[in-house]
Amino acid sequence: MTNYKKILNAVKKSVWKKLRNESTGHDYWHCYRVAKNVLLIGKKEKANLQVLELAAWLHDVAAGVDKDHEIRSAQFARKFLSNLNVDQKIIKEVVNCIRKHRFSKGTRAKTLEEKIIQDADKLDALGAIGLARLFILAGKHGQITYDPRISPDFDYYLKHGRSNTTINHFHDKLFKLRKLLHTKTAKKIAFGREKYMKNYLERFLLEWNGKK
Repeated sequence: MTNYKKILNAVKKSVWKKLRNESTGHDYWHCYRVAKNVLLIGKKEKANLQVLELAAWLHDVAAGVDKDHEIRSAQFARKFLSNLNVDQKIIKEVVNCIRKHRFSKGTRAKTLEEKIIQDADKLDALGAIGLARLFILAGKHGQITYDPRISPDFDYYLKHGRSNTTINHFHDKLFKLRKLLHTKTAKKIAFGREKYMKNYLERFLLEWNGKK
């Protein structure tokens, strides 16, 4: 793609403008990390890196605005990239990646790039970063941290877009992610991140029960 660096810089500036004050963990820096993830995975899996990088930066550009933010983000990406005279074939692939990235929608990825954007987004919900984002989002929604009387409830999660307690979110979503990944590269990264979170949860429950 000609002038790719110029196009990418324009995308980054637009994402910064829209998401710099976003406070639910779907901010500019989330897009930054997902972009890093797609490049890491994409190089290993021999995917189209330009499609992946553009999709990663734009995938949550409408986060916090609409509950179906993947649709709004895809619409924005189509218009913004068209105004930059990006090839329509590239735009179509970027838009498809954005529309299919969300875990809670359960959309099925078909192309390698769609699979990688899903993997990269899921990876940012795991590990130390995942923990930080988890508690930021919980505070934003006024969610209780834990109540041993309340069991994990995946149907509740799907209905409300969040778990009934912050700790239950580990079971409703986070510990399901590694098995849903498509690429060997992402699965390898996720193994260590999931282990870190399991160790954290074990420690949390010990302290909750006054054993540590």
